[in-house]
Amino acid sequence: MNSSLLQQIGRTSRAMYCAFEAEVGQALPRWRILQALHEHKCATQKQLATQLSMDPGALTRQMKALEKDFLVERRSAPEDNRLTTVTLTKKGSDMFVALQGQRQAFLEKSLEGLPQDHLKTTMETLKLLEARFRKMMDGWT
Repeated sequence: MNSSLLQQIGRTSRAMYCAFEAEVGQALPRWRILQALHEHKCATQKQLATQLSMDPGALTRQMKALEKDFLVERRSAPEDNRLTTVTLTKKGSDMFVALQGQRQAFLEKSLEGLPQDHLKTTMETLKLLEARFRKMMDGWT
């Protein structure tokens, strides 16, 4: 039963990612990057990787694709050219704003009709698991 729960979380997560992309038109990892940049205006890739809990290599791949689509602009940080700063372009900002309604509709549609007590219990369980996983990442066994 216990391993079934974790397997179900994985399947549910993958299904959510696919549904998000189908409904919103952007992959969820890309959306999360655009959202973080919309909120902070400018960030280093290192800051984004930390904030989004993304592998730096995966983030770089996403950044290259976003840059190719003219949604973000990357530059070496003037104070330390080992760091890369990222900002949204006007095209990226306009697209993010335009897709806000689709994102909100996805969120509402996803949770529509689910009983509040189920949502509360699920949220509590997921928060406990997240805390446990974070401790495991920090070397706790």
